[in-house]
Amino acid sequence: MSMLLVVAAAAVLAAGAPVTPGPRPTAMTTAAPASPAPAAAPARFRILKDGRWGYIDASGKVLIAPRFARAADFSEGLAAVLDGKTFGYVDPAGAMVLVPPYPPERFLHRPFLGGRAVVTVGQRDGAIDRDGRLAIPARFDSIEDFSEGYALACDEEGCGWIDPAGRRRLGPAGMGGTPMRGGVATGWMAMGMGRKRAFLFRLDAGGLPEEYEETGNHAEGLVPVRLDRLWGYADSQGRAAIPLQFAWAGDFSEGLAPARKDRVKCGYIDRTGGFAIGERFRECRPFAEGLARVDLGGESDAPRVGFIDRTGKVVIAGPEADPPFDTALDFVNGLAAVGQGGAVATAGPEAPTGPRLGYVDRTGRYVWKPTR
Repeated sequence: MSMLLVVAAAAVLAAGAPVTPGPRPTAMTTAAPASPAPAAAPARFRILKDGRWGYIDASGKVLIAPRFARAADFSEGLAAVLDGKTFGYVDPAGAMVLVPPYPPERFLHRPFLGGRAVVTVGQRDGAIDRDGRLAIPARFDSIEDFSEGYALACDEEGCGWIDPAGRRRLGPAGMGGTPMRGGVATGWMAMGMGRKRAFLFRLDAGGLPEEYEETGNHAEGLVPVRLDRLWGYADSQGRAAIPLQFAWAGDFSEGLAPARKDRVKCGYIDRTGGFAIGERFRECRPFAEGLARVDLGGESDAPRVGFIDRTGKVVIAGPEADPPFDTALDFVNGLAAVGQGGAVATAGPEAPTGPRLGYVDRTGRYVWKPTR
Protein backbone atom coordinates (compact mmCIF):
# COMPACT_ATOMS: atom_id res chain seq x y z
CA MET A 1 0.00 0.00 0.00
CA SER A 2 1.17 3.50 -0.68
CA MET A 3 -0.46 4.66 2.49
CA LEU A 4 -0.54 2.63 5.70
CA LEU A 5 -3.45 3.00 8.13
CA VAL A 6 -2.65 1.83 11.60
CA VAL A 7 -5.32 1.90 14.24
CA ALA A 8 -3.35 2.25 17.44
CA ALA A 9 -5.57 5.20 18.36
CA ALA A 10 -8.87 3.56 17.45
CA ALA A 11 -10.37 4.32 20.85
CA VAL A 12 -9.57 8.00 20.46
CA LEU A 13 -11.09 8.06 16.99
CA ALA A 14 -14.22 6.36 18.20
CA ALA A 15 -14.61 9.01 20.88
CA GLY A 16 -14.13 11.75 18.31
CA ALA A 17 -11.64 13.59 20.51
CA PRO A 18 -8.71 15.50 19.03
CA VAL A 19 -5.18 14.29 19.62
CA THR A 20 -2.42 16.74 20.33
CA PRO A 21 0.96 15.82 18.86
CA GLY A 22 3.52 14.75 21.43
CA PRO A 23 6.86 16.47 21.89
CA ARG A 24 8.95 16.81 18.76
CA PRO A 25 11.85 14.34 18.77
CA THR A 26 15.36 15.56 18.44
CA ALA A 27 17.47 14.89 15.37
CA MET A 28 18.96 11.44 15.10
CA THR A 29 22.65 11.02 15.62
CA THR A 30 22.88 7.35 14.68
CA ALA A 31 21.56 5.41 11.74
CA ALA A 32 19.95 2.00 11.70
CA PRO A 33 22.44 -0.79 11.09
CA ALA A 34 22.45 -1.91 7.49
CA SER A 35 21.60 -5.51 6.69
CA PRO A 36 24.02 -7.33 4.40
CA ALA A 37 22.64 -7.43 0.87
CA PRO A 38 22.09 -10.92 -0.52
CA ALA A 39 23.85 -11.87 -3.72
CA ALA A 40 21.97 -10.60 -6.75
CA ALA A 41 20.05 -13.12 -8.82
CA PRO A 42 18.19 -12.67 -12.12
CA ALA A 43 14.66 -11.40 -11.59
CA ARG A 44 11.92 -13.98 -11.15
CA PHE A 45 8.28 -13.39 -12.03
CA ARG A 46 5.31 -15.33 -10.68
CA ILE A 47 3.19 -17.32 -13.10
CA LEU A 48 -0.05 -19.20 -12.53
CA LYS A 49 -0.63 -22.32 -14.59
CA ASP A 50 -3.22 -25.03 -14.01
CA GLY A 51 -3.89 -23.58 -10.58
CA ARG A 52 -0.26 -23.73 -9.40
CA TRP A 53 2.33 -21.01 -9.00
CA GLY A 54 5.84 -21.03 -10.44
CA TYR A 55 8.41 -18.51 -11.67
CA ILE A 56 9.86 -17.39 -15.01
CA ASP A 57 12.74 -15.11 -15.96
CA ALA A 58 12.45 -11.93 -18.02
CA SER A 59 12.56 -13.91 -21.27
CA GLY A 60 9.62 -16.09 -20.27
CA LYS A 61 11.73 -19.17 -19.54
CA VAL A 62 10.34 -21.26 -16.69
CA LEU A 63 12.89 -21.32 -13.88
CA ILE A 64 10.77 -22.85 -11.13
CA ALA A 65 8.04 -25.17 -12.41
CA PRO A 66 4.53 -24.37 -11.15
CA ARG A 67 3.97 -26.43 -7.99
CA PHE A 68 3.05 -24.01 -5.20
CA ALA A 69 -0.48 -23.58 -3.89
CA ARG A 70 0.39 -19.96 -3.06
CA ALA A 71 3.41 -17.82 -3.89
CA ALA A 72 4.59 -14.24 -3.48
CA ASP A 73 7.09 -12.16 -5.41
CA PHE A 74 10.78 -12.51 -4.63
CA SER A 75 12.24 -9.94 -2.26
CA GLU A 76 15.90 -9.90 -1.25
CA GLY A 77 16.41 -13.32 -2.80
CA LEU A 78 13.55 -15.10 -1.04
CA ALA A 79 9.89 -15.71 -1.88
CA ALA A 80 7.15 -16.71 0.53
CA VAL A 81 5.27 -19.82 -0.65
CA LEU A 82 2.91 -22.55 0.41
CA ASP A 83 4.39 -25.86 -0.77
CA GLY A 84 2.04 -28.71 0.10
CA LYS A 85 1.19 -27.91 3.71
CA THR A 86 4.45 -26.07 4.43
CA PHE A 87 4.59 -22.28 4.67
CA GLY A 88 8.11 -20.97 4.15
CA TYR A 89 10.57 -19.22 1.85
CA VAL A 90 12.25 -20.55 -1.28
CA ASP A 91 15.48 -19.38 -2.87
CA PRO A 92 15.85 -18.45 -6.58
CA ALA A 93 16.32 -22.14 -7.43
CA GLY A 94 13.01 -23.05 -5.81
CA ALA A 95 14.52 -24.83 -2.79
CA MET A 96 12.78 -24.35 0.55
CA VAL A 97 15.45 -22.67 2.66
CA LEU A 98 13.51 -21.20 5.57
CA VAL A 99 10.45 -22.43 7.46
CA PRO A 100 9.67 -19.95 10.25
CA PRO A 101 8.35 -21.46 13.49
CA TYR A 102 5.40 -19.07 13.35
CA PRO A 103 2.40 -19.51 11.04
CA PRO A 104 1.63 -16.65 8.64
CA GLU A 105 -0.93 -14.13 9.79
CA ARG A 106 -2.77 -14.28 6.47
CA PHE A 107 -2.23 -16.19 3.24
CA LEU A 108 1.59 -16.18 3.26
CA HIS A 109 4.53 -14.98 5.28
CA ARG A 110 5.49 -11.32 4.87
CA PRO A 111 8.37 -10.38 2.50
CA PHE A 112 11.93 -9.77 3.61
CA LEU A 113 12.82 -6.09 3.40
CA GLY A 114 15.94 -4.66 4.98
CA GLY A 115 16.82 -8.14 6.22
CA ARG A 116 13.64 -8.41 8.29
CA ALA A 117 10.27 -10.11 7.77
CA VAL A 118 7.39 -9.21 10.07
CA VAL A 119 5.78 -12.14 11.91
CA THR A 120 2.85 -12.43 14.30
CA VAL A 121 3.40 -14.41 17.49
CA GLY A 122 0.17 -14.83 19.35
CA GLN A 123 -1.47 -11.46 18.82
CA ARG A 124 1.72 -9.38 18.77
CA ASP A 125 4.09 -8.45 15.93
CA GLY A 126 7.83 -8.89 15.78
CA ALA A 127 10.31 -9.62 12.97
CA ILE A 128 12.64 -12.44 12.03
CA ASP A 129 16.03 -12.31 10.33
CA ARG A 130 17.06 -14.42 7.33
CA ASP A 131 17.95 -17.30 9.66
CA GLY A 132 14.44 -17.33 11.11
CA ARG A 133 15.53 -15.92 14.46
CA LEU A 134 13.25 -13.43 16.18
CA ALA A 135 15.39 -10.29 15.73
CA ILE A 136 12.64 -7.97 16.98
CA PRO A 137 10.66 -9.30 19.95
CA ALA A 138 6.95 -9.72 19.36
CA ARG A 139 5.79 -6.83 21.53
CA PHE A 140 4.07 -4.52 19.03
CA ASP A 141 0.40 -4.21 18.14
CA SER A 142 1.43 -3.87 14.49
CA ILE A 143 4.54 -3.46 12.35
CA GLU A 144 4.49 -2.41 8.71
CA ASP A 145 7.12 -3.70 6.28
CA PHE A 146 10.57 -2.13 6.47
CA SER A 147 11.54 0.63 4.05
CA GLU A 148 15.02 2.16 3.93
CA GLY A 149 15.89 0.40 7.19
CA TYR A 150 12.87 1.62 9.20
CA ALA A 151 9.37 0.33 9.85
CA LEU A 152 6.29 2.01 11.24
CA ALA A 153 5.33 0.19 14.45
CA CYS A 154 2.59 0.75 17.01
CA ASP A 155 2.31 -0.29 20.64
CA GLU A 156 0.58 0.93 23.78
CA GLU A 157 2.62 4.14 23.67
CA GLY A 158 1.55 4.96 20.11
CA CYS A 159 3.22 4.70 16.73
CA GLY A 160 6.69 5.54 15.46
CA TRP A 161 9.47 4.25 13.24
CA ILE A 162 11.75 1.50 14.51
CA ASP A 163 15.12 0.24 13.31
CA PRO A 164 16.02 -3.42 12.54
CA ALA A 165 16.72 -4.00 16.25
CA GLY A 166 13.23 -2.83 17.20
CA ARG A 167 14.36 0.45 18.77
CA ARG A 168 12.14 3.47 18.18
CA ARG A 169 14.11 6.05 16.24
CA LEU A 170 11.45 8.55 15.21
CA GLY A 171 7.99 9.62 16.37
CA PRO A 172 5.47 9.82 17.93
CA ALA A 173 3.23 9.38 14.90
CA GLY A 174 -0.15 9.27 16.65
CA MET A 175 -2.46 6.95 14.73
CA GLY A 176 -0.05 5.80 12.00
CA GLY A 177 1.80 7.06 8.98
CA THR A 178 3.58 6.28 5.73
CA PRO A 179 6.75 4.33 4.87
CA MET A 180 10.13 6.03 4.99
CA ARG A 181 11.06 7.45 1.58
CA GLY A 182 14.29 9.37 1.11
CA GLY A 183 14.58 9.87 4.85
CA VAL A 184 11.11 11.46 5.11
CA ALA A 185 7.79 9.98 6.28
CA THR A 186 4.38 11.24 7.35
CA GLY A 187 2.78 10.75 10.74
CA TRP A 188 -0.97 11.06 11.30
CA MET A 189 -2.74 12.53 14.29
CA ALA A 190 -6.46 11.96 14.85
CA MET A 191 -8.94 14.83 14.76
CA GLY A 192 -12.15 12.84 15.22
CA MET A 193 -14.99 12.35 12.75
CA GLY A 194 -12.67 10.21 10.63
CA ARG A 195 -10.35 13.12 9.83
CA LYS A 196 -6.65 13.36 10.56
CA ARG A 197 -3.78 15.80 10.72
CA ALA A 198 -0.55 14.99 8.91
CA PHE A 199 2.97 16.01 9.88
CA LEU A 200 6.26 15.34 8.10
CA PHE A 201 9.09 13.60 9.97
CA ARG A 202 12.74 13.61 8.90
CA LEU A 203 15.38 11.23 10.14
CA ASP A 204 17.87 14.04 10.76
CA ALA A 205 15.44 16.58 12.20
CA GLY A 206 12.50 14.81 13.83
CA GLY A 207 8.99 16.21 13.37
CA LEU A 208 8.52 19.30 11.24
CA PRO A 209 6.03 21.97 12.39
CA GLU A 210 3.92 22.27 9.25
CA GLU A 211 0.50 20.60 9.38
CA TYR A 212 -1.53 19.14 6.49
CA GLU A 213 -4.81 17.34 5.92
CA GLU A 214 -3.15 14.55 3.96
CA THR A 215 0.10 13.70 2.18
CA GLY A 216 1.50 11.26 -0.35
CA ASN A 217 4.97 9.74 -0.23
CA HIS A 218 8.19 11.72 -0.31
CA ALA A 219 10.06 11.11 -3.58
CA GLU A 220 12.78 12.99 -5.44
CA GLY A 221 12.83 15.70 -2.77
CA LEU A 222 9.10 16.49 -2.94
CA VAL A 223 6.02 15.22 -1.13
CA PRO A 224 2.41 15.84 -2.23
CA VAL A 225 0.43 17.61 0.50
CA ARG A 226 -3.21 18.63 0.86
CA LEU A 227 -4.47 21.71 2.69
CA ASP A 228 -7.89 23.33 2.44
CA ARG A 229 -8.87 20.52 0.02
CA LEU A 230 -6.20 21.46 -2.53
CA TRP A 231 -3.00 19.57 -3.29
CA GLY A 232 0.46 20.95 -3.86
CA TYR A 233 4.00 19.90 -2.92
CA ALA A 234 6.38 20.55 -0.05
CA ASP A 235 10.11 19.89 -0.11
CA SER A 236 11.94 17.66 2.35
CA GLN A 237 12.29 20.63 4.74
CA GLY A 238 8.53 21.10 4.82
CA ARG A 239 8.69 24.30 2.77
CA ALA A 240 6.13 25.00 0.02
CA ALA A 241 7.62 23.97 -3.34
CA ILE A 242 4.64 23.82 -5.75
CA PRO A 243 1.58 25.92 -4.77
CA LEU A 244 -1.69 24.32 -3.70
CA GLN A 245 -3.77 24.14 -6.88
CA PHE A 246 -4.66 20.53 -7.72
CA ALA A 247 -7.75 18.43 -7.04
CA TRP A 248 -5.32 15.53 -6.57
CA ALA A 249 -1.56 15.05 -6.86
CA GLY A 250 0.56 11.90 -6.77
CA ASP A 251 4.17 11.02 -6.02
CA PHE A 252 7.04 12.18 -8.22
CA SER A 253 8.91 9.52 -10.17
CA GLU A 254 11.48 9.99 -12.91
CA GLY A 255 10.94 13.76 -12.82
CA LEU A 256 7.16 13.73 -13.32
CA ALA A 257 4.12 13.30 -11.08
CA PRO A 258 0.50 12.43 -11.91
CA ALA A 259 -1.98 15.19 -11.06
CA ARG A 260 -5.43 16.46 -11.93
CA LYS A 261 -7.17 19.80 -11.60
CA ASP A 262 -10.77 18.94 -12.54
CA ARG A 263 -11.31 15.54 -10.82
CA VAL A 264 -12.10 13.94 -14.19
CA LYS A 265 -8.94 13.82 -16.30
CA CYS A 266 -5.32 13.59 -15.15
CA GLY A 267 -1.93 14.27 -16.66
CA TYR A 268 1.68 14.67 -15.52
CA ILE A 269 3.39 17.73 -14.06
CA ASP A 270 7.08 18.59 -13.84
CA ARG A 271 8.85 20.17 -10.88
CA THR A 272 7.59 23.64 -11.83
CA GLY A 273 3.99 22.49 -11.36
CA GLY A 274 3.20 22.85 -15.06
CA PHE A 275 1.69 20.02 -17.07
CA ALA A 276 4.36 18.32 -19.17
CA ILE A 277 1.75 15.78 -20.34
CA GLY A 278 -1.76 17.17 -20.64
CA GLU A 279 -4.82 16.03 -18.69
CA ARG A 280 -6.39 13.47 -20.98
CA PHE A 281 -6.38 10.21 -19.01
CA ARG A 282 -8.97 8.88 -16.61
CA GLU A 283 -6.39 7.43 -14.20
CA CYS A 284 -2.64 8.04 -13.94
CA ARG A 285 0.08 6.10 -12.15
CA PRO A 286 3.67 7.26 -11.47
CA PHE A 287 6.34 6.49 -14.07
CA ALA A 288 8.29 3.27 -13.64
CA GLU A 289 11.18 2.28 -15.90
CA GLY A 290 10.29 5.02 -18.38
CA LEU A 291 6.61 4.11 -18.78
CA ALA A 292 3.48 5.11 -16.86
CA ARG A 293 0.29 3.11 -16.51
CA VAL A 294 -2.87 5.01 -17.45
CA ASP A 295 -6.57 4.42 -18.06
CA LEU A 296 -7.35 5.42 -21.64
CA GLY A 297 -11.13 5.14 -21.20
CA GLY A 298 -13.69 7.89 -21.20
CA GLU A 299 -15.64 8.95 -18.12
CA SER A 300 -18.31 6.27 -18.57
CA ASP A 301 -16.24 3.62 -20.38
CA ALA A 302 -14.98 0.34 -19.03
CA PRO A 303 -11.29 0.53 -18.00
CA ARG A 304 -8.86 0.62 -20.95
CA VAL A 305 -5.42 0.16 -19.45
CA GLY A 306 -2.32 1.26 -21.33
CA PHE A 307 1.19 2.63 -20.92
CA ILE A 308 2.59 5.96 -22.10
CA ASP A 309 6.14 7.23 -22.53
CA ARG A 310 7.50 10.55 -21.24
CA THR A 311 6.10 12.41 -24.25
CA GLY A 312 2.59 11.18 -23.46
CA LYS A 313 2.53 8.82 -26.44
CA VAL A 314 0.59 5.60 -25.90
CA VAL A 315 3.14 2.85 -26.51
CA ILE A 316 1.14 -0.11 -25.15
CA ALA A 317 -2.66 -0.34 -25.30
CA GLY A 318 -4.22 -3.27 -23.47
CA PRO A 319 -7.29 -3.57 -25.73
CA GLU A 320 -5.03 -3.85 -28.79
CA ALA A 321 -2.76 -6.59 -27.41
CA ASP A 322 -3.08 -10.15 -28.66
CA PRO A 323 -4.72 -11.37 -26.53
CA PRO A 324 -6.07 -8.12 -25.05
CA PHE A 325 -5.63 -7.34 -21.36
CA ASP A 326 -7.81 -5.14 -19.18
CA THR A 327 -5.71 -4.65 -16.03
CA ALA A 328 -2.00 -4.28 -15.35
CA LEU A 329 0.64 -3.48 -12.75
CA ASP A 330 3.59 -1.12 -13.16
CA PHE A 331 6.82 -2.23 -14.84
CA VAL A 332 9.34 -3.96 -12.60
CA ASN A 333 12.64 -5.40 -13.86
CA GLY A 334 11.61 -4.93 -17.48
CA LEU A 335 8.18 -6.58 -17.37
CA ALA A 336 4.62 -5.58 -16.44
CA ALA A 337 2.13 -8.09 -15.06
CA VAL A 338 -1.14 -7.91 -16.99
CA GLY A 339 -4.54 -9.42 -16.31
CA GLN A 340 -7.25 -10.74 -18.58
CA GLY A 341 -10.71 -10.90 -17.07
CA GLY A 342 -10.09 -9.09 -13.79
CA ALA A 343 -7.60 -7.39 -11.50
CA VAL A 344 -4.08 -8.82 -11.60
CA ALA A 345 -3.89 -8.91 -7.81
CA THR A 346 -6.87 -11.28 -7.56
CA ALA A 347 -5.35 -14.00 -9.75
CA GLY A 348 -4.92 -17.24 -7.87
CA PRO A 349 -6.11 -20.81 -7.47
CA GLU A 350 -8.58 -19.59 -4.82
CA ALA A 351 -10.46 -17.94 -7.73
CA PRO A 352 -10.38 -20.55 -10.52
CA THR A 353 -12.71 -18.45 -12.68
CA GLY A 354 -10.79 -15.26 -11.91
CA PRO A 355 -8.31 -13.36 -14.08
CA ARG A 356 -5.56 -14.85 -16.16
CA LEU A 357 -2.03 -13.58 -15.44
CA GLY A 358 0.56 -12.72 -18.08
CA TYR A 359 3.57 -10.47 -18.69
CA VAL A 360 4.51 -7.99 -21.40
CA ASP A 361 7.82 -6.29 -22.08
CA ARG A 362 8.37 -2.60 -22.78
CA THR A 363 7.34 -3.02 -26.42
CA GLY A 364 4.05 -4.64 -25.41
CA ARG A 365 5.19 -8.08 -26.57
CA TYR A 366 4.04 -10.99 -24.45
CA VAL A 367 6.81 -12.99 -22.82
CA TRP A 368 4.15 -15.03 -21.04
CA LYS A 369 0.59 -15.05 -22.36
CA PRO A 370 -2.15 -14.96 -19.72
CA THR A 371 -2.76 -18.27 -17.95
CA ARG A 372 -4.44 -19.42 -14.79
